[in-house]
Amino acid sequence: MRRLTICCLAVLASVASAHADVVISKSPTENMTCSTGVCAPTANDAILNVSDLQNLLASGNVSVTTTGAGGVQAANIDVAAPATWSSANGLTLDAYESINIDAAISVAGAGALSVTTNDGGSGGAFSISGKGHVVFQNPSSQLTINGNAYVLVNSIASLQSAINSNQFGFFALAASYVAAGDGTYPTCPVTAQLIAGIFDGLGNSISNVSIDYGQYAYFMGFFCGNNGTIEHFGLQNIDIVTPDIGDVGALAGFSGGYLFEDFATGTIRVGGHRAAAGGLVGVIAHAVSDSAVDHCYADVKIDGRKMHHGFAGGLIAYDPLTPIYQSFATGTVIAGRRAQAGGLIGWNDGGTIENSYARGAVTGGPNSQIGGLVGRQGKQNPQQIDSSYSTGAVTGGASSIVGGFAGTSTRISTYTSDYWDTTTSGTNEATGKGNSNGIAGETTAQLQSGLPTGFDPAIWAEAPGINGGLPYLIANPPRK
Repeated sequence: MRRLTICCLAVLASVASAHADVVISKSPTENMTCSTGVCAPTANDAILNVSDLQNLLASGNVSVTTTGAGGVQAANIDVAAPATWSSANGLTLDAYESINIDAAISVAGAGALSVTTNDGGSGGAFSISGKGHVVFQNPSSQLTINGNAYVLVNSIASLQSAINSNQFGFFALAASYVAAGDGTYPTCPVTAQLIAGIFDGLGNSISNVSIDYGQYAYFMGFFCGNNGTIEHFGLQNIDIVTPDIGDVGALAGFSGGYLFEDFATGTIRVGGHRAAAGGLVGVIAHAVSDSAVDHCYADVKIDGRKMHHGFAGGLIAYDPLTPIYQSFATGTVIAGRRAQAGGLIGWNDGGTIENSYARGAVTGGPNSQIGGLVGRQGKQNPQQIDSSYSTGAVTGGASSIVGGFAGTSTRISTYTSDYWDTTTSGTNEATGKGNSNGIAGETTAQLQSGLPTGFDPAIWAEAPGINGGLPYLIANPPRK
């Protein structure tokens, strides 16, 4: 599986690249030559006009590469303008390092698309950001990513069928799908578990999924469970209801794999004893060597006031060991009595959190542990949280432990350049109980006045019209 370092992806997010890229845009073609179906740069920075590319695709296959004659070597390919073609011809994007899709690619006919990253380089990835997505009109078209042939699906039923046929396979969502006509699902829409395979949403989403569980089940969500890779996929306006549940998340009840550039919005209403409810995933575990939650977010309201002795988090309910990078949550979290609830994670028992934030309010019942970012830091495995912040109001019932950043912290919890908003949280305490070294309180005005000390400007930025003027992630900005 391909992975990308945090700083490299932040650089990629700036499509107007000054880092030796080939950019497909509306600007005139510059430093680029196209001959016998191959478009290659004549300088390390090059532009290929999108209309020129579309004209070439009308008459034959086209390969866009970052390697030119005479030792010319660009690093990445950035798609910065919408591209479409209706012929049966194929487009190949072949990059020395990364490929970033920041605009729509539409394969309107029977054409094909092939994507190759790290062709000679390393540390690159296939990223789909901003308004980027890839649409195939014909699900019989060919899609190849890094040498793997993908099965295109265009509905929940076809995705379920494809994974049932091969849990280790490669699958992609051909276009966004509205599930309102499917009715209410009584269990996970995709019960088949992805194991070691990849599901790529291609920047597309599935919306208006309704799930109503009438009885207890162990793992619940759009996917029941996942040990493979789910990337570039969104769930919009999902609604999950259950009176009694084990572990629930909008994307998956359980994930032991790799999640990259995924998101969820909607509502989860949950009850039961020792339930775990997360805006993206219920329980996330380090099941495979490269498990991670990377450049993901959730804006899901969690209503768990009827649950008790449970975990609730705006992004993840319970994380024993899996790292979280450049991710955030904005939904409100409501938990019942004796809960561990946090704006990002309910209970963190060893997972590293880097460059992440939470903005939702967190409320718990009596005897709860409540934190703006994390409800409870575990005692068994060391936890490290770096360059992260929270802003949500935090409240708990009688005998609760409440902190602006973390509810309960421990001596094996380490913090570096972490912050909470003293204006909006309603508390001047970084943690309700335990170690708070490395966590600083700032007012909203202070957080809006410039990046906090320790925040990398290659990863974070501020602008008055984005994220309420608070720090946001360049490579994972909030949705407009």
